[in-house]
Amino acid sequence: MMSRRRLVLATLIVGSLFLFALNLGSAPSASSLMWIRLGGPPGGTGYDIRYNFDDFDTWYVTDALAGVHISTDNGLTWKASNTGIPGQAGATGDAIPVFCLTVDPHDPQIVWIGTDKTGHIYRSTDGGNSWEQRDNGIRIEYDTLTFRGFTVDPRTSDIVYAMGELTSEALGGPRTWKGGTGGVVFRTTDGGENWEEIWNGGMPSSLTRYLWIDPRDPDVLYVSTGIFDRGAVGDNESPDDPFGGLGILKSTNGGESWRVLGKENGLRHLYIGSLFMHPENPDVLLAAAGHVIEPDTLSYIEQMMAADLPGPMGVYRTTDGGETWTQTLASYEVFSSVEISPSDPSIVYAASDESVHRSEDGGRTWTLVTGGGWGPPGISTGFPIDMQCDPRDPDRIFINNYGGGNFLSEDGGRTWINASQGYSGEDSFDVAVDPNDPARVYAAGFGGLWRSDDGGLTWNGITNARKGPRIGHDTIAADPSRSDHVLAGRENLAESWDGGSSWTFTWEVETYLQLGVPEEAMRGISPSNIVFAPSDPKTVYVGYGDENCALAHEPSCARSGPGVLISKDGGASWQRAVDEELENLSVFALAVDPTDADVVYAGTGMGLYVTTDGGNDWEAVSIFPEQRPVHTVAVNPSDAKHLLVGFEQTGMYRSTDGGSSWRRVSAGLEPNSALHDIVFDPTDPNVVYASDHASGVYRSTDGGQTWIKINAGLRNRATTGLAISSDGRHLYLAIRGDGIYRLDLDGQAPAGAPQT
Repeated sequence: MMSRRRLVLATLIVGSLFLFALNLGSAPSASSLMWIRLGGPPGGTGYDIRYNFDDFDTWYVTDALAGVHISTDNGLTWKASNTGIPGQAGATGDAIPVFCLTVDPHDPQIVWIGTDKTGHIYRSTDGGNSWEQRDNGIRIEYDTLTFRGFTVDPRTSDIVYAMGELTSEALGGPRTWKGGTGGVVFRTTDGGENWEEIWNGGMPSSLTRYLWIDPRDPDVLYVSTGIFDRGAVGDNESPDDPFGGLGILKSTNGGESWRVLGKENGLRHLYIGSLFMHPENPDVLLAAAGHVIEPDTLSYIEQMMAADLPGPMGVYRTTDGGETWTQTLASYEVFSSVEISPSDPSIVYAASDESVHRSEDGGRTWTLVTGGGWGPPGISTGFPIDMQCDPRDPDRIFINNYGGGNFLSEDGGRTWINASQGYSGEDSFDVAVDPNDPARVYAAGFGGLWRSDDGGLTWNGITNARKGPRIGHDTIAADPSRSDHVLAGRENLAESWDGGSSWTFTWEVETYLQLGVPEEAMRGISPSNIVFAPSDPKTVYVGYGDENCALAHEPSCARSGPGVLISKDGGASWQRAVDEELENLSVFALAVDPTDADVVYAGTGMGLYVTTDGGNDWEAVSIFPEQRPVHTVAVNPSDAKHLLVGFEQTGMYRSTDGGSSWRRVSAGLEPNSALHDIVFDPTDPNVVYASDHASGVYRSTDGGQTWIKINAGLRNRATTGLAISSDGRHLYLAIRGDGIYRLDLDGQAPAGAPQT
């Protein structure tokens, strides 16, 4: 029997271990930390949407950074399905750049996909659950080949056509805005075991996307060329052909030879982003035409509008196999998609980035059903790159758009809902957490501004694009002293007092020009950082920097910029911090002393600067290597003398004496890192988190002296913005190409969010 003394000792030991375990609970080990992919917010570079011919509840969407997502509930929720497709794009090589997808009509378990810029083709034989590479014979010198579409022959699954885009250089021409890309068509006759090239545009040329086959005579082929945001190679710029482009290719001998259907056939605009064949009469085809207005064609557009001439873009229709085309919808908007309902071919949809039109007579006449912008409220949609009607309901239509996100109308295009839950390839830049509610999180990215009230499970758009100029999406910040007060910016600055439901513009980039900032200094400049002073949240600082450098960590950063803006009324009004040391620099990062709102550190394209008088005077901080760009700087909220600074491709430096001396800290960090953000745990000053655009997320438990990776659960390591809840229990992360992730440091989801 255990003696009393030994029993007491054992009890003390168990109690100590219990207390030790409790302490660990507040700072869990790195091995126990697992990121949760939230599958949002919607966004990325969406491309195709298709359905399974055997099961109309199964849908597929593709994204240029996030690969393939599949829905089995009729397009309402989605799951990623990329098994067998390695990461091959993005800053870290983790992104899965899938553009086009086609389901085999003979065997819907066979699905084809093509990649963006990597020249790879993959096939699935199990409905998209897994993939195998099948691109033997694709010319290896086409190292920037992008596949834009697939078509399966109506006779057999063995014959498949693949349409693609080539750079101008690959075709022997220069890369210019007007003459950017050309096209190519490949064919396989053995189910993808081998491919051969059957059309290469040479010069002139334009990318190829849709190929249609006449089912009565499979040797008759039609191919659309061009798209809204790519020029054509070898355009002949002249008053008779100001817009460029190629038109539609037609072959009557299975692709052995081709001729171009163009202006002489009735097409007034030759960038044909979408082409659709009537399911019952193959002689009838509809084409959507449009291209962004380039600087050198703006004058032609203005002259046409002044003369009240019909716009050259819109929809064209042929009834004789493409020999003659009639423009049935004329517009100055850029039309990029047209779709015929498979269940009722009299119902046709056409869409631009501004409007959706519907026809009930097979595309002869049109009715505007959504204008002045389309999509759900609060969401800034992009170009509708692909449309797909539900095969059971002509009023139910999806659009996967180039701004990212998949949207659904169930009333013939009049109203739209977000149908993207679980599907995100969002190029996310910044994230912020409400000071009083860790389940309320804001995100800024390529697709706009978003808010979630359930820890990131569902997202609501808060861009409000239809209520004025587009509100920025490069950065967003939440007032630490008041819920629902949010500032955001892209070029301009905007303020919201209701959590993003409505916005007021408080600073416009034109004001810089009025203050005498040279116009060249404002090109490509956006707010890179918005910071509320912890000791006085009415004091706010904004850094303006070169957008490519601030978001993408481009190796050659522009070093000029407009510097810093300061607000003393919480963001309602602004003034420029005019100081010769800082006024012409790009500012990428800001950090404010937790006890003194006048002490601010600024990371710039030329190193670290500091002000001690609220931005009137700045001086460079003597720290090696001072000429390197600084993308992140942080001050310990519990110790104003404790600073951490991240230098581009150099690592991190640490000071514990307010910047008088510095020591490089590199233990655990990757060399040549691209540190983007640093946040201290507000409840434990020894715990720090850092995001690296090149390798993921790191955690330190000794105030930044040593680091360890915490990437478990991440599919993509191109990390950018970090934000931690005020209780220190939930860390949110923005990723370029995979949306927002959440890390529950206590293992529990925030209150108000579903528990995992």
